[in-house]
Amino acid sequence: MAILWSVKPSIKKHKIIFYFFRALKIFVILALGGAIYSLGGAISENVQVNKAIDNFKARAQGEYIEEVVEINGVEQVRRYYTVSRETSYELADTRSVFQEPDKVHLGQKGDIFVSQDSPFPYLPAIDLFISYYFGGHAAIHTGEGTFVEAVGFPDDDESLWDIMTHPGNEPHDYSTVIGETSTNYWLNPAYRSTSDKSYPYFGRNYRKDFVGLRVKDVNETQIDQAVEFARDKVGRSLYNFWFFLDMTYKYYCTDLVSRAYQDVMVPRNEQREYSKSLNDDGFITSVNDMILSNDTYIIFYVEIKDDITYIYHLEDM
Repeated sequence: MAILWSVKPSIKKHKIIFYFFRALKIFVILALGGAIYSLGGAISENVQVNKAIDNFKARAQGEYIEEVVEINGVEQVRRYYTVSRETSYELADTRSVFQEPDKVHLGQKGDIFVSQDSPFPYLPAIDLFISYYFGGHAAIHTGEGTFVEAVGFPDDDESLWDIMTHPGNEPHDYSTVIGETSTNYWLNPAYRSTSDKSYPYFGRNYRKDFVGLRVKDVNETQIDQAVEFARDKVGRSLYNFWFFLDMTYKYYCTDLVSRAYQDVMVPRNEQREYSKSLNDDGFITSVNDMILSNDTYIIFYVEIKDDITYIYHLEDM
């Protein structure tokens, strides 16, 4: 009997180990499969975005206008390339893509500015992951030379974990709230100082390249309401460091913009925290999602090379 009792626990232990490693194997296979699928999707989206930008640039007229613009005491050499309006939605919206007639700043009310480049170029692995999978930033133009945006850079005396675990609908004094900028900074040639950690990568510019988007088939009232949705969150709604969790009262940059337009484009009872507008895949809204969305179209593309700012923009009507 003693021998039988010693064998049974041993058999049970081996079964537990067997099932544990089998479950672990299945988990690893599923995780690896998910990672491969995700990488494939990211590669596909990046290829499509690059193609969309190249196609937009290819529509530009061969000639360009070169000007020197001075902003905040810094001169910027610009080359403007006019892109013809061809599609029905481009022709239907007769607004200029510039903020003012002298073409110093880009954007009209409701326009979306996006950059694929992450704000961490000095952290290679993180920079590559963010830039390739999610994109660097998105903001919505207020029509008054400013932007509403969600930015997540906690102050030195703030705990990231405390911000992440805050419910979002209670009073707080955290700095990582949705804000409204004081200027239109995207084309500012004096955006950053030489002591900035990103200066070796971006120079004094905000980014080396970025895209302007406009939403199809929305009227002036809807644009006003989308901007108001975003502005209503200024100074109180926290940045969402969870991204795909805890989304009711918190927003990340692309999420804020897509949900602002969802608020005016999708019936209230059909709206979701994973925005159903400006985001065709129905999950986390990325920069690439907004560029590729059936709801948007490119109105300008800016790239800075060899200290020259190239601006490809839809023609004025």
